[in-house]
Amino acid sequence: MNKVLYAMTISEVIPIITSLSHTDKFKLMQVILAQLAKEEGIPLQAETAKQYDPLFEIIGIAEGEDSDVARRHDDYLYGAS
Repeated sequence: MNKVLYAMTISEVIPIITSLSHTDKFKLMQVILAQLAKEEGIPLQAETAKQYDPLFEIIGIAEGEDSDVARRHDDYLYGAS
């Protein structure tokens, strides 16, 4: 079976991309970025979102009298109602 390669113009691609779901747009961007990095010989960091953040060290160290602290933490921190 012969492969037929079809080159689309940007003006043809944009409406297709616009119609994609948010998730599919991100997947497409990941594929494009990976391909560009491969072509340029640039290594990508696979897990940038899971890098260490020192703020995670303070999670759970506070205690309070109210049982709704978790639910209303914005109210207590920022005075929002």
